[in-house]
Amino acid sequence: MAEGGVFNRMCPYCGASESRRLGDCSVCRRVVCEKCGNVQYSHGERTVTHNACLKKSDGGFKMIKFVE
Repeated sequence: MAEGGVFNRMCPYCGASESRRLGDCSVCRRVVCEKCGNVQYSHGERTVTHNACLKKSDGGFKMIKFVE
């Protein structure tokens, strides 16, 4: 397949197409895109984590859920 093929535009973790890649997950070391993960800044250091890995990790950080 060519360098610019469909697999270069698709996230290998979640399968989302045309999503921006953020980096490698700090837990599982696989590629993270903007659909399946997010970026956290702690003490000036940037880390990228999948949403699923964030739930499984033993760290003290939990996502805050706002309910109306």
